[in-house]
Amino acid sequence: MGVYKGGASYYHNISENVTTVSHFYSYKDGYFGEKSKSKDNYVRIIESENPLSTAKDFYDKIGYGGIEKPLKGGKGYITKMEDGTILTYRPISSSDGSPAVEINIKGSDSHGKLKSQKIHFTEVKQ
Repeated sequence: MGVYKGGASYYHNISENVTTVSHFYSYKDGYFGEKSKSKDNYVRIIESENPLSTAKDFYDKIGYGGIEKPLKGGKGYITKMEDGTILTYRPISSSDGSPAVEINIKGSDSHGKLKSQKIHFTEVKQ
């Protein structure tokens, strides 16, 4: 038996966690948060008063029961879920410096309606 993220007793698939996370974060049509200003739906935004804390909370919830490993150079973490979904958490994204969580379902066999996406966590605009 492996060690599963968050102390879970078994290896979770992503669809198990989407239901839980959608109670805490906006979720519609397979995407979390709001569409960014980019042309496609892939890049998403979740605003928060504490973006780093919110990003970590989201990542911990969505990755619950996965197998987590640190990224090289201390740049974050990667979690593989039982269904093949890959989650990547970076406290500082290379694109704009905001905390980000990427959800890659390309290898998943049971992701439900969840779509691949990269979510940036930004400060609430006044």
